Amino acid sequence: MPADLNAERALLGAAILYPDSALELLSLARETDFSTRENCLVFRRIQSLLARGSAVDLVTLIADLNQSGELEGVGGAGYISGLLDGIPYISNVKHYAQIVRDRAKLRELIQFGAKLQDRAWGGSLETDSLISYAVDSTLQIATGADAPVTSRPFSEVAENAMREIERAQTDPGSIRLFRFGLSDLDDMTGGLRPKELVVIVAPTSNGKTLLASQCAMQADRDGFKVLYFSAEMPAEQLVQREIAWQASVKFYYVRRPDKLYPEELERLRVASKRKCDVQFVDRDITPTRVWAMSEAAKKTRGLDLVFIDYDQLVIEAGINPEGDEDNVFRHQRAFILNAKKLTERLDVCVVVLAQLRKISTKVLSGAHPHLDDIWGDSSIRNTPHVILWLSREFFTHNMDAAFERKANVYVLKSRNDRTGIVPLEFDPERVRFTDAPPTEKDSIQESRRTSRGI
Repeated sequence: MPADLNAERALLGAAILYPDSALELLSLARETDFSTRENCLVFRRIQSLLARGSAVDLVTLIADLNQSGELEGVGGAGYISGLLDGIPYISNVKHYAQIVRDRAKLRELIQFGAKLQDRAWGGSLETDSLISYAVDSTLQIATGADAPVTSRPFSEVAENAMREIERAQTDPGSIRLFRFGLSDLDDMTGGLRPKELVVIVAPTSNGKTLLASQCAMQADRDGFKVLYFSAEMPAEQLVQREIAWQASVKFYYVRRPDKLYPEELERLRVASKRKCDVQFVDRDITPTRVWAMSEAAKKTRGLDLVFIDYDQLVIEAGINPEGDEDNVFRHQRAFILNAKKLTERLDVCVVVLAQLRKISTKVLSGAHPHLDDIWGDSSIRNTPHVILWLSREFFTHNMDAAFERKANVYVLKSRNDRTGIVPLEFDPERVRFTDAPPTEKDSIQESRRTSRGI
C-alpha cells in the first residue's frame, strides 16, 4: 500500500522538536493518515498530551506512552528518540504533511476501489445507485470528510426532522441543549445547540465573562464536556466565583480570606472538591492553539462546548508583529469563519466573547443596541447563529447605585428562534447573574403571551 515512512517520521519528529508544529500537526493530519500502527499510536499520544494542555517533547511523550502501556508497542524509547533523526526545517512541515495525507488518500482510493468492484460484481445496487455511491465516496476521500458529501431529497430530510422533533418530545434528555441556568434567557434562546456559533458582545466590565462562565458550569452540571479558553482572566479567578457561589459565600470574602469564618472556609473547600468536567486553558492562547486543542479534546476525551474569552486578545496573540497587512478586520474575519468551521467539523457549540472597541453614544446612554452597533468585520454580525448583547444598567446610568442590580441581555440574532430583551438581576455580593424579579419580567412575559394569542 502507498506510504512514505520517512515523511511520517519527519512529521512526528517535528511535532516533538518544535512546540508550535505539534499544534499545527493536528490541523494537517489525522491518525488514519499514518500507515503503521506504531506511528498511529505516537500521533494519538501527541494528541492526548495537547488535549490536556501538556507540552510535547521527548521526555513527556515517552513518559505518556509508558504510562498508557504503549511504549513497547511502538518500539520503545529508542524508536521515539529516532524520530528526531534528520528532522527537516520547520518550514517543510506542511510539505511533509501533504505527502503523508496524499499517500493516505491513495490507500483510501485503493480500498474504495476494491469495495466498488465487489458491489459491481455482486449486483447488489442498481446502476444509478452504484454510480451515486462511487461519486459520493470519491468526494468524501477528496475532501477528507468523515461522512460522504451527498444531496438528499426533501422526503428524507423531512423524515429526519420529524424524528428529531418526536425524540425531543418523548426523551428531552437525548437532545444536546446547552443552558445558561437562567430561565428567561434559556426560554428566549431555546438553549444553545451543537454546530452553532454564538457571540456574546458587551462593553468592558459588563459581565460577558461572568455570563459565559455560568453557562460553562451549567453545561457541566447537565453532563456536557467543556473547554474554556480564557485569554482575559486566570482560571483560578473564574473558579473562585463558582466555588463561592456553590458555598454560599460572598465573593469579596474570598478575595479577603482573613475575614472568612471557619465554617465558610470549609464550605469553600467542599465546593472546590466537587467533580467538574470543565477544562481551562489560560495562557499562550492563539487561534491555532484553540483549533488544535479543541480537535484533540474532541478525539480523546469528548467535547460539547467551547468558550473563547475573548476574541481580540486571542486574535492579536496569533498575529506576527513583523508581518505587514496585519489589519484587525482581516484577522477577525478569518477567526470567526474558522470558529464556524470548527462547530461543524467537531459537532460542538462555540461561544466567542467579543470586546466592543467602539460604542455609539446612544447605546452608552441606554438605547437599544442593534447588529450594526457591533464594530468590526461584517463576518462577526453575519456568520454567528446567535448574537447576545449584554448590558448592565449601572454603567448606562452613570454608575447610579439604584441600577447596580439591573442588567439586560439583548438577543439581537437567533436564526432558529426568537429575538428580544431578557432582563436579569446582577448580584454584586455573589458576582452572579440571576433571573430578574417577577415584577421586572411582567411586561416581557405579557408581550410573549400576546404574540402567541394566549
